[in-house]
Amino acid sequence: MQKILIVEDDAKNDQMLNDYLEEHGYACTQAFSGSEAKLLFGLEEYDLVLLDLMLPGISGEELVSVFSEKTPVIVLSAKSGVDSKVELLLGGAADYITKPFDTQELLARVAVRLREA
Repeated sequence: MQKILIVEDDAKNDQMLNDYLEEHGYACTQAFSGSEAKLLFGLEEYDLVLLDLMLPGISGEELVSVFSEKTPVIVLSAKSGVDSKVELLLGGAADYITKPFDTQELLARVAVRLREA
């Protein structure tokens, strides 16, 4: 079973992502801050990271380069500006999805990134 680290500080969004991905056969671990995500990432290996940008502690922008060295990162963010997207994609993110998003599209992008890895 492929493991996904979900880094999302909004408990409702986090639980929705966790439930949806687990229903589709993925094992998920949840982190609610950048600091917690960095700690978990150091303790266990993940096949994919879903990463919000606006987090307490360490920001998602700071974590992209750390995580993407070992694991594909899909950014999930309300930041919809082209500059932000381009900077993060060039900085190591495998994909960038703007909130709100369709869960079917998210599932397809997760499958593609895991297949590529």
